[in-house]
Amino acid sequence: MAHVAENLPRAPESAAAARHLVSEALSTWGLEELADDGALIVSELVTNAVQHARSRSVRVTVTRLEPARVRIGVVDKSGKVPWLREPGGADEGGRGLVLVTGLAWDWGSEPLPWGKRVWAELHGGGQGMRGERYPWVGDLVRDGETGRHGIVTDVLGGAEWVLRPESGPGQWNSRRPERLTVVTPRASVRDRS
Repeated sequence: MAHVAENLPRAPESAAAARHLVSEALSTWGLEELADDGALIVSELVTNAVQHARSRSVRVTVTRLEPARVRIGVVDKSGKVPWLREPGGADEGGRGLVLVTGLAWDWGSEPLPWGKRVWAELHGGGQGMRGERYPWVGDLVRDGETGRHGIVTDVLGGAEWVLRPESGPGQWNSRRPERLTVVTPRASVRDRS
């Protein structure tokens, strides 16, 4: 099991250093396909720690659990457990854990004697614990319930996916992400536009 870690100041600019640490580790391990999602996840986790913890530093860890499975963690000295909430339409913040939920195979937090660790797992090279990752904004998906293809336009509270047809007007919602199959990931959908 490979592992890298770094202590960073509890400051907004530490998110950039954390993204670099995660990207370098994933590149070294030959998991470049996870680098973009890993960078977004660690950025959100560090930003949350900077906003809510009161310690002088945060610790960022990247652990390769299996050949194509990594766990990204951020440790801080706050015992306050993170919770997923649905941000209001006008809220500028509050979307971090919704983003993490959409990108990660799994995420959670664990208490430590001096604070907590918030972590997220990514899987590359095929299927992970859930079989497929949950769809995220920009993904082209097939809705197994309706048989329709659509592009995810929003994820509400990590519990409801808003979709629009590949072409033409309209939209529909799904509360069953396990029935949404990613046909084309968001980067490829953007490339086709």
